[in-house]
Amino acid sequence: MTASGAVTGTPIDTLTEAEQAFLDRVAAADGAAEISGGLIAIATGEDTSHEAQTTSSVWRVYADAELIGFGIRALQGERHAAEFLIAPEHRGTGLGEELLRTILDEQPEAWCWSHGDHPAAAHLAKKHGLGRDRVLYQMRTDAGLSLADLPETDAPDGVEIRSFAPGDEDGWLAVNNAAFDWHPEQGAQTRADIDAIVTAPDFDPKTVILAVRDGEVIGFHQTKITDTESQGRLGEVYVVGVDPHIHAKGVGKALTVEGLRRMVADGARAVELYVESDNAPALGLYERLGFHVAIAHVAYAPAGTTGEKE
Repeated sequence: MTASGAVTGTPIDTLTEAEQAFLDRVAAADGAAEISGGLIAIATGEDTSHEAQTTSSVWRVYADAELIGFGIRALQGERHAAEFLIAPEHRGTGLGEELLRTILDEQPEAWCWSHGDHPAAAHLAKKHGLGRDRVLYQMRTDAGLSLADLPETDAPDGVEIRSFAPGDEDGWLAVNNAAFDWHPEQGAQTRADIDAIVTAPDFDPKTVILAVRDGEVIGFHQTKITDTESQGRLGEVYVVGVDPHIHAKGVGKALTVEGLRRMVADGARAVELYVESDNAPALGLYERLGFHVAIAHVAYAPAGTTGEKE
């Protein structure tokens, strides 16, 4: 592996056109992106909610001046996350293992993601003492989703389902941090994180749906819609959180259904979401609403920190 062009311990300002074209080509060949846009955004400083801009690294693998591999590491929440790939035509030559070794030599505590649950990734992880710790399902509906495919929003008695309004920030924040106190990325948000969302020029209050009881926020659903070249308007159940201390069965379902209905009404032809593989109640709900598992994303953790999940 030739380490020419490697950047260690410093951020990258942006991907070059050649690097983006390379990542797009490999993603098209694999059927899924092996380097997530979220990790790139952290490493480049585009995502200002993380501190990884000063603790990120990127590696490039060349063969006769041709880019054939790429690796990136950044501080994602409280953990170092790493992702890397080798061009399909150069796999099986040991370059992937050399790139993994280089990443772990710099940051032994890095969690390495495999997007697609590849057997080769599992083999490499085991060889280098990484355990299968977190499995994140990317679920999706079929294309052509319509309002007729969805149930009506049915809120529990005494619960109002409505859009975000100024003054809801602290309630939203409290529910988020209570619901995701275990989560390495979504947990431990601050009021500044919420303010950054609601003060953005393109923020639409209808994309944050709240469940309110007796004037208190007890749940939320943040939605997103992206215009894609291949699939048209694609909706995303971005975050759904319900206060774990409340007793109001059906709040999560009502929030999810209302978000789906709003996204479809706004032109989404399909909707996707990410959910932990061991969240049985959420998986059951999403399957009943027409979602299926499209991709399994696996995080391999350093020895001593893993529970070996399926």
